[in-house]
Amino acid sequence: MAPYFPVKPTTWLALLPLLASAAVHACPPLPPAQAASLTLPAVLARLPACNPDVRAAAAAAGGAAADVLTAGQAPNPQLTMGAGQLSRDGIGSGNLWNKTLDHQLRVDQQIERGDKPALRRAAAQALQQAARADTLDALRNARVSTTRLFFDLAAALARQQELTATVALNEESQQALDRRAKAGDAAPLDAVRFQLDATRVQADLRQAAADVQALRLQLALAIGAASDSATTTPLVPATDYAVAAPASTPSTADLVEQRPDVQAAQARVMAAEQARALALSQRTRDVGVGVALSHYPASPANSAGTGNTVSLSVTVPLFVRHAFEGEIARADADVRTAQEVLQRVRSAALADVARAQSDWLAADARHTLASQQLLPAAERVAAGAELAYKRGASGVLDLLDARRSLRAARVEQLTAQAERAKAAAQLEAATRPLDPQSATAALP
Repeated sequence: MAPYFPVKPTTWLALLPLLASAAVHACPPLPPAQAASLTLPAVLARLPACNPDVRAAAAAAGGAAADVLTAGQAPNPQLTMGAGQLSRDGIGSGNLWNKTLDHQLRVDQQIERGDKPALRRAAAQALQQAARADTLDALRNARVSTTRLFFDLAAALARQQELTATVALNEESQQALDRRAKAGDAAPLDAVRFQLDATRVQADLRQAAADVQALRLQLALAIGAASDSATTTPLVPATDYAVAAPASTPSTADLVEQRPDVQAAQARVMAAEQARALALSQRTRDVGVGVALSHYPASPANSAGTGNTVSLSVTVPLFVRHAFEGEIARADADVRTAQEVLQRVRSAALADVARAQSDWLAADARHTLASQQLLPAAERVAAGAELAYKRGASGVLDLLDARRSLRAARVEQLTAQAERAKAAAQLEAATRPLDPQSATAALP
């Protein structure tokens, strides 16, 4: 397993433009040659551009960036045009500006006070940080889930191959036993027992084939290959389960603070605090300023025309019925909620690290037990049973029992291999930030 090194939160955020770029680019098709010998690095390299969850999270981060642009915008001025003092004697001749009308042009501009635009923008930027961290967390989770699918499929294919070989062995043994039964060297009941065991193996083989197909479809969906290679060239993982023991990890406190899910929760606390400050700033009155031009020309029909008149106006709200007490109380509650969520996420992260470490130790011990003790012992017992049966020293029940034990030991060893590899990936995701170099190389 390639080593992963801790990075600062700013390094996490540096990956987001690339992730956003991956979200808007089309997922490339999976070549048949690659599908027929699919490596784990090739699978993980497709996730930023092809995994549905990562693409959706990156698109949401793009929307959060647009919210930052909107939050920093000041209110637009308003233009009002009108006409008054319409005369019954007519409006006179000439162009529209000189007709006997009270032409009115007015421009109003609201002036926000109390740093409201800056506070809105700060809250939007904090939410954008949270969306970016969510994208990275989606990529982290996608790497874990897809790695698990990859090794599950590899183990399922190995189990299918093992059962296929067992079916072939049973067919050869069945034919030999039938010949011995016809010759009177074996009891017919032994042939029936052998046939029953062979039928069970065939049923297991059919179930294994169905499991392989289901896992192939799930993996194809995760890497965006459900519409091409999954239906033309079956996905075949190429792996030797060479998973090294995870390296030592930093302190748990450092791990928790570097995780993107915790960073997202921290950013949402910041956003809630900025929103509370924005709610408090509403008590600072905004001012509306208006400038009006009145053009009321004099004419033979209207000697009372006043010509051009300019007027100014200022609008100030009166806090008579409320002073935004509800908005402020709601903002306070949102801050407390965000802080509780942050605490819960931190606790979940600590539990995730502890669980991942425990699962790795258990999976590694299980793999060692299955590979070094269980499988060798089952192979020795099966070899002895085969030899004893050929020499007539034991019955068919002993042979079938030894074969079933060997088959179960091989399946257990394959399962233990896959579980160990999955536990390593889970521990890596829980304790190691995403390697920026590998992530950057994987993005289009």
